[in-house]
Amino acid sequence: MTFVISSEAVSALARGDAERLLRFVADAESFGGDHPFEGEFLTQLGGLISADLITYIEFPDWSPNAEPIGFDRPGDERFDDVIDMDEIHPIQLVEDPLLLHWQEGGFGAVKYSDFYSRRELHRTRVYHLLLKQTGMEDSLGIRLCVPPFSRPKLLGFDRRGSDFSERDRAVLELLSPHLVQLYRASETRQRLRTALALHESSEAAIVLLEADDRVEFASRAAHELLARYFGEHGTGLPERLTSWLGQRRAGATAEPLRVNAGGQSLLVELVEGALVLEERRRMPRLTPREREILELVAEGRTNAEIAERLWVSSLTVRKHLENIYAKLGVHTRTAAAAFVPELHRRS
Repeated sequence: MTFVISSEAVSALARGDAERLLRFVADAESFGGDHPFEGEFLTQLGGLISADLITYIEFPDWSPNAEPIGFDRPGDERFDDVIDMDEIHPIQLVEDPLLLHWQEGGFGAVKYSDFYSRRELHRTRVYHLLLKQTGMEDSLGIRLCVPPFSRPKLLGFDRRGSDFSERDRAVLELLSPHLVQLYRASETRQRLRTALALHESSEAAIVLLEADDRVEFASRAAHELLARYFGEHGTGLPERLTSWLGQRRAGATAEPLRVNAGGQSLLVELVEGALVLEERRRMPRLTPREREILELVAEGRTNAEIAERLWVSSLTVRKHLENIYAKLGVHTRTAAAAFVPELHRRS
C-alpha cells in the first residue's frame, strides 16, 4: 500500500502549522542529546503532533531477535513496565500492518486507522498485546529514509482517544526529509569527533566509514598502510578487510584484524564507525620462562625480586633479560615491558 501526501492533506494543516514547522526545523539540532532523536527533541515533537506516547526506535535488522535502541519522550517511560517487548516484537513482525508496510519497502507515514476500523483493530493480537495494555487506540509512524536500509529507523506516536488525522500525517511527512538530514548530520559529527578523539595527528592512520561501510575519508597514512599490506585496491576497502568488518559487525568476532608481513604486522580495529590502523613489529616467540620474567618486569620488579620469586639466581634473570632484549629489539626494561599487552593478546 502506498500513501501519498495530497494537496487535501496539506490543506488540512492548521493555521500556524507552517510557522511552527519552520521553527521546529530551525531549532531541532539543539533539541537532541548524544542522539538527535532523544529527550527534548521528542518533547518538542509532541508540540507538533499530539500523542500520549512518542518513541524513536532503531533496529539492527528486521529479525525477531534484533536488539533495538530506543528513546521515549521524557515521562513516557512509565509504559515500559506495562509491555513485554520480547513477547510482542516477533508477533509485530508478522501481524503489525505498520511494520509490514515498512518491511516491504515503504517509508511513508502510516497509521492503524489506514488498515483497520476501530472494531477490526480490537480483534487483532497486536491490539490485545500492545495497545490495550496501555490504553492506546491508534498509532502513527514513519520510517526514515536513512541508509543502510537494512537497519530501520522508526518514529512512532500512540494515542488513546481519537484516531490520528490527515493533518498529523501531513506534518510528519513534511518533517521527514529534515529529520533525515538531522540524522545524517549527527552521524557526520560523531565520526569527526571520534577521529579527533582518537588521533590529533594529521598523520594518523584512520579510515572514516559511511553507514553502509563505504570509505568516506582515509588519511594519507592509512592509504600507505593499506597499499603495503593489501596491495592496490582502488577507492574501496580490500576484500579481506571487508570480510572481517562484516564478521565484526555481526558479532562473529571481537578481535582486531591482524595482517603479518615480514617482521611487521598491521593491526586494524573498529572504533565508533572508524577504522584505526596501527603498524607494529611482530611479536617474537618467547620461552615460557622469558614470558614469566617479562611479566614480572612489567609489574616493576627488580632482578633480585624476580630471582627470589622464581627461585633462580640474579645472574640467570639477567641472562634471560638479555635474550628478551635481543628478541624484542629493545635496550631497556621499560621498552621491553611495553610488549606485555601484545603477549596477552596472543595468549
